[in-house]
This record gives sequence, C-alpha cells and structure tokens, in this order.
Amino acid sequence: MKSARTVLCASLLATPFMLLAQEQAAKSDSQQPNIYAQKLVNDTLAKHKDVVIMAFHVTPPNQSDNVIIASNIGRIGKKADEDDMRVIDTGKSNLEVNKTGNHFEDELPLLDQAGNRIGAVGIVFDYKPGVDKGKLAKQAEKVRDEMAKQIPSKEKLFEETKD
Repeated sequence: MKSARTVLCASLLATPFMLLAQEQAAKSDSQQPNIYAQKLVNDTLAKHKDVVIMAFHVTPPNQSDNVIIASNIGRIGKKADEDDMRVIDTGKSNLEVNKTGNHFEDELPLLDQAGNRIGAVGIVFDYKPGVDKGKLAKQAEKVRDEMAKQIPSKEKLFEETKD
C-alpha cells in the first residue's frame, strides 16, 4: 500500500512539470518561422536522419544583416559571424569538428536552382574519431544540392507557408 501511495504522489508531483515541458516545447515550435525556408529545413531533416543540426544564414529582403532565418535549434535572427560570411563571400565550405569532438560541422554556400549563392547552410553530423570527414562533407554537399533544386529564388525562402 505504501508503494502505491508513493507512486501516486510522485505522479501528482510530476504532472505540473510535464505540463510545463509541453508548454515550453509548444512555445519553441511556435517560434519557428512559418516560411518556406523553415519548411525546407524541417522536410530535409525528416528525410536525412544523419543530419542532426541545420541552419540557413541568409540576408532577408530589405535588410543589410545576414541572419539565421531557419533552423532546428532556434537562434532565428542571430547575426552571421565571420565564418558564416566567409563561406558566403568566398563560396568555399568551412569544415570542422566542434570543440567537444562529437559533431562534424560543414557550412556550405546555400544555392538556388540556378546555382546562385544566396547564403550559407550549416549541416552538422554526429562524429566520432576515425569517421571519414571527407565522406561526411560529400554527404553535406548532396543534402545541400537536393535543397537547391527546391529553391527557385532567395525570395521564395521568405514566403509564408501553412506547414
């Protein structure tokens, strides 16, 4: 009987915390922009389970700062840093293993269907020492190129969607 009361008390105490977690998850989902770029990120991540993080860095229309416009980790509106801008300006990818050594990060030029450079896309994979970084870089290029086929123009990225 004592264990049944313990379970009941524990579940009653846990309920407010579960509701709070659900509310915060709903808030973070609602903070994702309802634009085509976010839909493209979401759809691509659903298709490529090996990609753990993705972010688009693009300069919005009528603005001067390049910012994150879509991602699965938030940070929407975060201004591009020097590494991001170097990828955009030079067209050369930035490849690195993160400081903790558990992620391989490839930031590539984001392209539209015509091959125009319209921003940068960060594509991140889980990583363990010994994994072929060249193979991961090729996979990132493949993912980027698949997305490029779905981007008729930079302006399309900012169109509102219902998804």
